[in-house]
Amino acid sequence: MPIGGYVVNRVIPHDLLQKNIPDYLRNRIQMQDKYLDAIKTTFGSDVLSHVPEMERDVTGLPMIEKLATIMYGNGKG
Repeated sequence: MPIGGYVVNRVIPHDLLQKNIPDYLRNRIQMQDKYLDAIKTTFGSDVLSHVPEMERDVTGLPMIEKLATIMYGNGKG
């Protein structure tokens, strides 16, 4: 039994399809969906989180905090 799990990184948010985006990005999201299905089939509940494509690399405390909030929530409640 794995101690941790897996994080799927750099996922392009699906809701972008509702916006005016270039065709190459629409195609990339469709391709990504196939891979996400394969990941779900292969790893199932061992996937702990899906992290969206961020506006920049995760460096520095503010970006680490943003990533932690995405992965684990805000810790309140």
